[in-house]
Amino acid sequence: MTFTESSHQHQLDQMLDQITESFTISDQQLTTLVSSLHSELTRSLQRNHRHTSELHMLPSFIHTQPPSGLSLGMSIDASGKRVRITSVNFSHNSPPSPPTTQVFVTPRCMLSSPPSGVFDFVAYCIQEFIQSNNLEGQEVLPLGITIGLPLSNTGGAGFSVSETAKEDSLDLTGSNVARRLYDTVLRNHLPVRITSVTNNTVSALIAARHMDKTTRVAAAFNHGVNAAYFEQLHNIEQQPQITRNHAQPAKTADSRRGTPEIVAINTEIVAINTEIGRFGSLHNSSALPLTMWDRCVDRESRTPGARTFEKLVADKYLGEITRNILLDLMDCRLLFSTTTDATRISTEYTFHTAYMAPIMEDCSTDLCSVEDIFAAEFNISGISLRDRRTIQRICCLVARRAAKLAGAVLAALVLKAGLKAEEPVSVALSGVLFDVNFEIYEMAVDTLKCILMQLQGDGVVGVLLQSRGSDLFGAAVNAASF
Repeated sequence: MTFTESSHQHQLDQMLDQITESFTISDQQLTTLVSSLHSELTRSLQRNHRHTSELHMLPSFIHTQPPSGLSLGMSIDASGKRVRITSVNFSHNSPPSPPTTQVFVTPRCMLSSPPSGVFDFVAYCIQEFIQSNNLEGQEVLPLGITIGLPLSNTGGAGFSVSETAKEDSLDLTGSNVARRLYDTVLRNHLPVRITSVTNNTVSALIAARHMDKTTRVAAAFNHGVNAAYFEQLHNIEQQPQITRNHAQPAKTADSRRGTPEIVAINTEIVAINTEIGRFGSLHNSSALPLTMWDRCVDRESRTPGARTFEKLVADKYLGEITRNILLDLMDCRLLFSTTTDATRISTEYTFHTAYMAPIMEDCSTDLCSVEDIFAAEFNISGISLRDRRTIQRICCLVARRAAKLAGAVLAALVLKAGLKAEEPVSVALSGVLFDVNFEIYEMAVDTLKCILMQLQGDGVVGVLLQSRGSDLFGAAVNAASF
């Protein structure tokens, strides 16, 4: 090795050591994170802090009767681009029937129109589903709706989309979703009765609880991050009134369907949609180990200064954090040759999180997966073995930090949900992040169990990896339980 090569290797080793130190999280840091999040979860339920807390703890009433009969579940994407409907037949004495599901893609003309256009399309979807599945002869069907937006109880007839809704979501901020859906159903004379409108993470929690009664927490790690858990009603200082569609006849043009009615909560627990991705944005930024690359991604995002935790662990951002580190190494001339065409990799969000798993899992001596991905996606070929190892190391550092942070947040949620040594507790996990990188899932679960073992002396907690569509099934469960 020449002096120049030796100096180059020394600089690379130094920088990699610095990056490694930045992305390494100690046990003490994890414990501090759990403590900070647990405190914020508790604080956010207090009346005096509800409007100033990082987490918008949005309660939802959960129907507690065993599901029975045929019901429908509908999911509306946060973007409004896709509507899914399923039908499930529930029986007390046997497992539910396999769901029958249809997916509808919203026409662009309706997406570009006011939100009323999307509701008109929802009516079309319901009618089309009923006709294509020969459900017209049935009695009025209960319909549970789930939507990928934070829903805030208005204290009136329904749930409105919270002001915390994502910037790039369907423009329903402030809209009373329940009321508009009721109006759509009545106006189009659809043979359905809307029984509930819930956030999709809450619906996933309902689905998991139907399968395993010990489930207390559900979390979704997709392009965004969210979690829901069951809370004791007496812990909520400002107890909400919940709207549901009452089944008794009412004074409407079609009294079979009923009208929204305010009812008091008569159950001991409610589901809390935490909007956990917001954690660390205001009061607890020091609890999250932010690096210069995290700050860069945050600064250049569409929501700078917001949803801090989400930007450390979500599928949307892990690849971008990795890309930023690789670019810094390239700028320091420590990665690739000086003649490498960096046009494609210099474009934001082109290094997808899905690329990280095959790179991390490659155990071959020449790490051919790195060469294949960079040649196909970025027109960069002839990568040296040293550069391939560097890329693999960066991917592992970013992914493993995300997994540990996810495990710590899950531990805080389990503790807030009331973990007791004598009672089993299960956690339901889902999301594209775990689909594309199973190592992150395994490490998150290991971190969760290790933290609970350290804090409670009992790390026994069950973990369920939910399939896609769990929110849709949960909406049907909630509808059939009314």
